[in-house]
Amino acid sequence: MNFPRDVSASGFAVRHGLSTNAYGRAYRNGSALSFEQKVHISNSYLQAKAANHGNRPIITALARQCQVTRGTIVKIERELFTVGRVIEPKEILANRDLPSGPGSISLSDLDAFVILMLYHQEPSMTLKGYRLGLYAYTGTLVCEMTISNFFHRGFEIKGSLCKPNLIPYDKFRPENLDRALDYLQTVAMFDRSRLKFGDEKHLKGSELWCRKTRQNVFTGDVPAVMTRSDFRNTYSIIGFCGIDNRASPVRYGVVQDNNNADNFAVQVQLALSSGFLLPFDVLVLDRAAIHTGGRNTTLEEWLWNNYRIFLLLLPARTPEWNPIELVWNILVQRLRVFSLHLVTRMGGHSLVHAAQVVLDNISHEEVNGCFKKCGY
Repeated sequence: MNFPRDVSASGFAVRHGLSTNAYGRAYRNGSALSFEQKVHISNSYLQAKAANHGNRPIITALARQCQVTRGTIVKIERELFTVGRVIEPKEILANRDLPSGPGSISLSDLDAFVILMLYHQEPSMTLKGYRLGLYAYTGTLVCEMTISNFFHRGFEIKGSLCKPNLIPYDKFRPENLDRALDYLQTVAMFDRSRLKFGDEKHLKGSELWCRKTRQNVFTGDVPAVMTRSDFRNTYSIIGFCGIDNRASPVRYGVVQDNNNADNFAVQVQLALSSGFLLPFDVLVLDRAAIHTGGRNTTLEEWLWNNYRIFLLLLPARTPEWNPIELVWNILVQRLRVFSLHLVTRMGGHSLVHAAQVVLDNISHEEVNGCFKKCGY
């Protein structure tokens, strides 16, 4: 791309006193600075710290003074804090391929043991927490990047940060454990292809319209997204999923009202009339009031006596055993990247139309993957 002269990378570097390479890109990263530049910045850091009576200097002001980024100042600060000096760039390049996990130069076996002990105490601990905890137990002082590399490069499985499975305290009450055991013993008796799972979800306009847009790199403007007047609408969706090839993988219904026992009963009847629920199927539901209350109080007897369909209720606090929860997750993820250009041509209730497109295109293979992830 040919940049205008006043916005080119090389012009930016010249105006801000930065070095450039043959291709005109500004070097602002600490690893690209010469050793003399790093020494100059470290001296400026120490002088600013002394002027601040030994307290940490203001990083933003120091970065502006040295004409580098805040990240560069922080990197040099860490080198001074952990090594006691600034490291030459050629030394960084020479050591960049060395392992940073157990058995590395910077972490002993005792250090690795302490880090793993801290992990088991609190898996959500920050890198700073590991660094301070390691120093408190062993006196070993390392940077946060060393801790990060320990989890990412020291083991066959990367210790990445993931969204946890939040578990309520009452999940493991004795009566809930007994129900869970009974459920596992019962569901193991059935052919998995006969299992059909049902649940509800609130469908919100924010799942389609409220997405981030990239800022214009030339003007700094954030592009506007044109939405329909119904983008604030919310809907309720009742759905079922299964891997039986004689029926569709997902059967659902969308209403603009809140979910209730009557709406759920209607969707069960539609699932029966459409052939999604077949004789000797097993319908698995959670213990929500709309499944067992109101006109659904006798749902179990009605399904068995009239259609030979067995109703099985999940134990309390076990949404991870319901594959349709993962189907809802697929729906949300695909709505976030759904073409807004296509949505504008869908007319009213665009969120519902987009959700229908997504759910209608979910395959048996994808639902089968949800089954496997839930342990079936």
